[in-house]
Amino acid sequence: MTLVDPDTRGLENVLADLRWRFVRREVFTPAAGGWEFLSGRPSALLVAEGLIRVEGLGEREDLAHGDFLFVPHDDRVALNALSEARVLAVQLAPVGAGGAMAALPPRVLLTDFARHSPLAATMLSHLVEECPDPLGVQGDRVATLIGSMAIESWHHRGCAPKRWLLRVNEPDIARAVAAVHADPGKEWTVEALARVALASRSGFAARFQAATGLTPGRYLTTLRVERAQRFLAEQNTPVAAVARQLGYRSETAFGRAFRRHTGRTPSEWRRAARMSSAQSPSAAPG
Repeated sequence: MTLVDPDTRGLENVLADLRWRFVRREVFTPAAGGWEFLSGRPSALLVAEGLIRVEGLGEREDLAHGDFLFVPHDDRVALNALSEARVLAVQLAPVGAGGAMAALPPRVLLTDFARHSPLAATMLSHLVEECPDPLGVQGDRVATLIGSMAIESWHHRGCAPKRWLLRVNEPDIARAVAAVHADPGKEWTVEALARVALASRSGFAARFQAATGLTPGRYLTTLRVERAQRFLAEQNTPVAAVARQLGYRSETAFGRAFRRHTGRTPSEWRRAARMSSAQSPSAAPG
């Protein structure tokens, strides 16, 4: 189950948790009938000239000048040039593999991207063709911006599937999930969540697990730890204050839950996150 907010802040929280590391850049110039193959890493590409057919992601898709494709997962993709073409591409590596990353679709395809998102298209072109040394903080930050702007455009243009941010199809269960996301520090019980859902307590926990893949307690703990990871990495708030903010009665209890989920204590995770960020992050602490 992907833990992302189901309300209007859901997209913002997904984007806030997504970071990418620049790996490689390429310019493909196939002749008509030629083929190019992406390596299986996450990739973003912009068609600068010509017409290409994308295969390997389910239905074939034809991309023309100004169209954009973002493949956020490790899927192999083949490009068949239907005419002489020129394609700008960057390979990326995700920083972390949490709920936000799991929420991403197999592909983000945007027609006429250069017109709808000119800044993102310009940044991608610069990264591929002009940036003297994209291997480092600059390349990583530009790659992250391109990915975030593409996902935001994909969502706002109505390309995203309905309920993409929260795959819970029962309205009453969705109300309970929304309440947990709105206030993860509250002392939630199954009874309290059932009341929010306007459902009887009998069978609520089983329905919640069927809809989300987790028991209510496990869902709450997972959400709290994911929020804590963000707070620890981005803020200087003491661990004890983070624990209180997320509903734990003691720093010790918070530390046990955090370590069970991540394999590290909160302080260890924060040090690793800060060190990784300072060194141009290549992997998130896990």
